[in-house]
Amino acid sequence: MGAETFVLIRDVVVGLSALVVAGTAILGLHTWRRELTGKAKFEVARNVILLALRLRVDFDWARNPGGWSWEYADRARRENEASKESQVLWYAKNRRLEPLAKNLQKLQEASWETEVVLGERLSESVSEAVSVYRNSYAELSTAIYSHFEILHGEALGSDVNQRREGQKELRKIIYSAKGDEFSTRIEEATKQLSAALKTYVK
Repeated sequence: MGAETFVLIRDVVVGLSALVVAGTAILGLHTWRRELTGKAKFEVARNVILLALRLRVDFDWARNPGGWSWEYADRARRENEASKESQVLWYAKNRRLEPLAKNLQKLQEASWETEVVLGERLSESVSEAVSVYRNSYAELSTAIYSHFEILHGEALGSDVNQRREGQKELRKIIYSAKGDEFSTRIEEATKQLSAALKTYVK
């Protein structure tokens, strides 16, 4: 074998090695990119599902008919406040709305991330659930305000007879009952959202 043949074989081997290295690098980069994308999708989907589950719990807690003294122990009382006025649990109910409002805002922000990472189709499923939660929150907070405004007026001696008709409907929204329409709506929204994203959290 001549020197020229040896050099030619060497160059071919070096060239093939370079191709193999380049191919391996491209394949590795592609795999790394795919893994990063998969991880990002997993994190976004997981975060959204967890927030939805927290919201479901928040709604249950806000509508829980029980009341505990520690929930309003730190309430600032007005001077010469009547004892009946102190018994109106408006303060406690409003406090229960606070974590609900915070988690709802977090879910809204996470839904924007869903559109960027998971695409428009899945973002629509998340947006539909967020819309149900937002409307339910608005309905609940309005019902709490209206209901306890009437009770507060009554505690102060106002005539609230003409406003009592709507009290029954307000109580249905404020206080949970097993399988009621409000709870079912929240449950269905949570299930649909989880079903849409479950592919990414397996």
